[in-house]
Amino acid sequence: MNTVLVTGVSRGLGHAIAAAFAARGWNTIGVARSACQIPGVRTELLDVCDEQAVTAFIGSLPKLDVVVNNAGIARYRPLLETPTAELREILEVNLIGAFHVMRETARRMVDQGGGLILNIASDAAVKGIAQMAPYVASKHALLGLARSVSAELRSRGVRVCTYCLGPISTEILGPVSKNSRALQPADIAGMIVHLAELPAGMEVQEMLVEPMGM
Repeated sequence: MNTVLVTGVSRGLGHAIAAAFAARGWNTIGVARSACQIPGVRTELLDVCDEQAVTAFIGSLPKLDVVVNNAGIARYRPLLETPTAELREILEVNLIGAFHVMRETARRMVDQGGGLILNIASDAAVKGIAQMAPYVASKHALLGLARSVSAELRSRGVRVCTYCLGPISTEILGPVSKNSRALQPADIAGMIVHLAELPAGMEVQEMLVEPMGM
């Protein structure tokens, strides 16, 4: 049975991704900073910003075929009102936390002869978005990091895919009115599982997914 680790599963897209993998019969492990329950998923409390905890936890797993690097935060604030501390907070989670997970899973995958690292980015990785400069900076950096890791490790069987998503119907920015044209978490989760189940000899390096009509 294949094993997948999904970060940021307490709500939104991460929750949907973990549930989708479990429904397909994967051995699914989900981690988050707050407790949650997902049928068929082993959930653990873990802060991806805690380097030692991430290293210990991933090192304790007997097998790891796929990691979905999903944990992230966002803020919506004009640049002139944005404190430097907010930039640091966003980079700490979206980039440095993702780096911890990517590096430690890559260690495991190199040792076992291969695996898939799937990073959940945003269309913010390939364009600017007004009033979200720190978030956009973090996602640009994540895409660059993933490109470098792919170039370095694909010869050792480690595939890296960065999934750049447009607006999703979640509450990453807090409770908001539903947008009927936004991407739906369950639909995205199904695509993520499909990517994970592609043959090991095929690498999808980057995907940009946008809702129609926006």
